[in-house]
Amino acid sequence: GKVYGGTKYVHSLVTLGTPHGNAPGPAFKGIEWCNREPLPIRGLAVAGVGSPGDSSGKLTQNAYAFCDPDGTGDGSEYDGDGLTPVFSSLFMEGDDVEKITLDGVTHYPWSDAGIWGDLFAPELAEEHRKGKPWYGDDDIVDQWVEPFLTRKK
Repeated sequence: GKVYGGTKYVHSLVTLGTPHGNAPGPAFKGIEWCNREPLPIRGLAVAGVGSPGDSSGKLTQNAYAFCDPDGTGDGSEYDGDGLTPVFSSLFMEGDDVEKITLDGVTHYPWSDAGIWGDLFAPELAEEHRKGKPWYGDDDIVDQWVEPFLTRKK
């Protein structure tokens, strides 16, 4: 394909619970394409941990299974943020890529989604209602943005 040299317009890439690991199926073809070369710009990959695949509900287990590198796992063996397992969130590679894992952080503020959080991810919605933070909570943002902004290259 064409290359447009867009890296000169991008300073950094920050991803919060984004799957970066290769996995089978058409949904991961774009990720596979991105993984052909290391990230050419400054990057930060943030992963949440504390939502085990074997005890955080079917949405979590199935989402983790979807990210399984060989497509044979059932997702129960992984931990992550409730949607993306840690290994996939931290798969980003590059010379200037930093990786941070945040304990007890979920992918999304599930209980803020009204009835939808309870329908799609009841276990995660309940954890959020009980105070489990997500990537966008102010005190969690401070844990990933400050070190990234003040990091010396």
